Amino acid sequence: MNENDLHRQLLETEQRIRIDESRPLGRLTDYAHLAQRRTWRQAWDAASRSLGQPHDVTGMVWSDAIERCLNEHGSVMIPRMAEPIYIDRSIVLRSGNRLVADAEAEIRLIQGKIGICLVRNAGVVFSQTGPVQWCEGADEGILIEGGIWSDQRNEGRGQGGAYDLDDSMLGARGMFLLHNITNLVVRNVAFRDCSTFAIQCGNAKDFVIESIHFDETADGVHIEGPSSHGIIRHIAGKTNDDAVALNAWDWAESSLTFGPITDMLVEDVELQPGYRWSELRILPGTKIFPDGQTIDCDIRRCVYRNIRGAHTIKMYDQPNLGKPELDYADPIGRMSDMFFRDIVVDGMDPAKHYDPYTDGVFDICANVENLSIHNVRFNFTPGVASKDNLPQYLVSVGPKALTWPRGQSPEEGWKEVFNPNANPVVAGLTVGNVEQPDPTTPGHFMPYPDPRQLVHERHLMLNPDFPHTLPRGGTGRGKVTFA
Repeated sequence: MNENDLHRQLLETEQRIRIDESRPLGRLTDYAHLAQRRTWRQAWDAASRSLGQPHDVTGMVWSDAIERCLNEHGSVMIPRMAEPIYIDRSIVLRSGNRLVADAEAEIRLIQGKIGICLVRNAGVVFSQTGPVQWCEGADEGILIEGGIWSDQRNEGRGQGGAYDLDDSMLGARGMFLLHNITNLVVRNVAFRDCSTFAIQCGNAKDFVIESIHFDETADGVHIEGPSSHGIIRHIAGKTNDDAVALNAWDWAESSLTFGPITDMLVEDVELQPGYRWSELRILPGTKIFPDGQTIDCDIRRCVYRNIRGAHTIKMYDQPNLGKPELDYADPIGRMSDMFFRDIVVDGMDPAKHYDPYTDGVFDICANVENLSIHNVRFNFTPGVASKDNLPQYLVSVGPKALTWPRGQSPEEGWKEVFNPNANPVVAGLTVGNVEQPDPTTPGHFMPYPDPRQLVHERHLMLNPDFPHTLPRGGTGRGKVTFA
């Protein structure tokens, strides 16, 4: 498949999305009489952005007003106000709805018995016992724009983003939970102090998520299968896990549905250089449902362009850390026609990384056909000289071994974070135009003499000294063939 042709086709996604923005927006201030001034106690201090002593907070709760405005107009405009706009339940959007906020409007979730999502669509479908009927009865034509959104870190009580107060959908983890949806646009949104994924979108097709800023969130944009024809662009800021994740397969507690992801464009992503979690994730797999049936969660036809500040693009198999023997992909995932261009790599101090065995910008433990990587600039010297910076290689293919204790004592045993016995194959790799710093001229760069030297095959062996020394090791081997 030709990269430029695919890129052109993916850009056409935007032209297919039809949202009528000509109609006047309903004005939230027209429903101010429905807002309620309330007082509650919370430990989160929004001013210092930290947990403190429980204290009284008084504010205007606008949930009734927002709901009435949406019901009567199909839209709502939230203006900037002198104080935050509080909500006490999720804002629910239906087909054709538009939710628009001023760029400086702060929308905060008040503390309740459970951290629910801030916004969701009405037709979310939960399907963890079998394959979902892709976009059957989907909500369509929804626009979300503007605002600074926060669940106030769910007061540090763990992951928020629940579907409802009963937490009835395992895997719901998004501040914006957008599932079973088509013709979706989310743009110009900021997420601040959020306890979980900023945007969780899946069982979806034809969508644009753009101009999104993260200011301390657990994860960024999280796409799950089945999904196709999405554009994710102009993404920036600081998350505490993957800034953009295409997870066709995922852990049960992190996904509502499972299936292939195809035809995705991810471009213009700016992350914090040298930060532990400045990473992207691409996770295929094979979902095994409780009754034994399976679905291939492949990832195909994706273009990534203009990625800056990341140190790792994670493309490896990763069983559920909490229950690795019960929730895992078998066989490992498959990808094809994956194109990466204009990538700026910043190094990571190994002493500050959660996985000191990371050794590749493209860290791969999956079967991949037709992987193209061009125009890569290292802001440090890769190869042997990069021991003070992760990663050492441009591409590293093979299993990873990272052994952690299951509990507080050795008697509780050990678990593997990754899949040390996998045998992944990358077939049809092309690499071109890789640059490194010019040692003679600060601020300038020079071609890396042979980029193929930055491609590594990982081969594991069992550690005969385990558990006195870690990790336990494995038997897997990676393989690469060039196009």
